[in-house]
Amino acid sequence: MFESTLKSLVSKVDGALGAIFLDGDGEAVMWHTNGDSTQLRLRAAYVAVLVKTARSIASRLGNGTTTSLLIEYDNTQFLIENLIKGYFVALELNKSANLAQALKQIRPVVDILCKEIAA
Repeated sequence: MFESTLKSLVSKVDGALGAIFLDGDGEAVMWHTNGDSTQLRLRAAYVAVLVKTARSIASRLGNGTTTSLLIEYDNTQFLIENLIKGYFVALELNKSANLAQALKQIRPVVDILCKEIAA
């Protein structure tokens, strides 16, 4: 279920390189990539540290919870969406990726993954 959902997301976004579903500790639950899966998991581990930091800062400032993050580095972008129970999904994009399309396509994936986590 998770893998097919991630694969579908990657196929629907121009410039998408991969997608990864992570637990609250940043451990990869499932992923799909058109490239090197080891590299995706490694980069996602670093992204997880940033997500945890953003969550902590938002909480300390009383700004509520973070819902979405966009991180850019090394000619790559990560669009991160928080899910329930600390889980999150990250979509890796190249620099020329269609960000509007990514935002539109990731929303149904968030809903699907949240329903699966809650079940």
